[in-house]
Amino acid sequence: MRNEVAMLSQLRQILVLASFAGLVIAFLLGMFLSRKALKPIEQVTEAAERIQSGSDLSTRIPGDTQDEIGRLRQTLNHMLERIEGAYRGLEDTNIAQRRFVSDASHELRTPLTTIRGNVDFLEKIWDSPVVLTDGEPSSDHDQVDVRMASSPKLTAEEKEQLSKEAIKDIADESRRMSRLVNDMLSLARADAGYVMDKDRLELKPLAEEAARRAVFLPRKAEWKVGSLDALNGVWVQGNRDYLVQLLFIFIENGFKYTPSGEVRLEALRSGDKVALVVADTGIGIRKEEVPHIFDRFYRVDVSRGETPGTGLGLSIAKWIADMHHATLEVRTKVGEGTKFIVWLPIDFSEPVEYDIIEPSVRPMETE
Repeated sequence: MRNEVAMLSQLRQILVLASFAGLVIAFLLGMFLSRKALKPIEQVTEAAERIQSGSDLSTRIPGDTQDEIGRLRQTLNHMLERIEGAYRGLEDTNIAQRRFVSDASHELRTPLTTIRGNVDFLEKIWDSPVVLTDGEPSSDHDQVDVRMASSPKLTAEEKEQLSKEAIKDIADESRRMSRLVNDMLSLARADAGYVMDKDRLELKPLAEEAARRAVFLPRKAEWKVGSLDALNGVWVQGNRDYLVQLLFIFIENGFKYTPSGEVRLEALRSGDKVALVVADTGIGIRKEEVPHIFDRFYRVDVSRGETPGTGLGLSIAKWIADMHHATLEVRTKVGEGTKFIVWLPIDFSEPVEYDIIEPSVRPMETE
């Protein structure tokens, strides 16, 4: 009997100890499993906190499991990738916009300064006394303002000549500002996603019109029109006004940078594309500058300040070409000239024919 009681007491102790050990082991195992299960969620929380602080948008949640947490991780990583791309694009846009505003302010400041200087000059000229041919001031200007006491005495002819020069400078700068504002409006349309209206156009008459009007552009180089036979029977989908503007941009650019020699317009055809080529024998462009010539306000360093222009023409040409799904090709060599080639897709669709409805004749009523 005593042996049975002792055995039961020992068994009870063993069960109590085993239960306690089981509870400890279960607690530790539960802690381990819960930490392991919650670790991906902790990683998601840490990544979200870093992104919220704005320190690093390239942060990604590590792991490649295929369970529910893994799918959540993949979804969040894709979302973070899109957010980072959008943020980078917005940042690049803001940088480009600030640079655009800065460049535009610089370009506008120069003509405004010139206009203001010439206006002040005109004011001083006409405030100064008029000197007659014998060197004596005229009676109409005997009373000279004290402010202009140091002004030089000019004859009427000198005043007229200086005034004409100042007015010419003002007119030139005003035209330059007008061109700049028009170019900026065109680029603003491009930035706003403006979609131009396009129709089915015959390309050869358009090129011939541009060639005929180019004769009247200011130039020192000779203007030549090469063979346009490649445009025979060629139709494209485009906007007539903008395509003419595209050609004029390249033609004017050729005239600006060709002090002597020639600027030529010709056409090529290759498969389902046709090319309008504007080539000049001007100063050419250095190889390292070619990738930047379509950037806004970019001008070749050699010509900066020497050749008139806003630096926006080629940017507008690039936008017009993109709107027509055209490809621009530039071939150039310093000292030999530059060739701009615009490859346009040919429209092979048949023109829409509209049936003419004959007027119906009402039958005469009989009495």
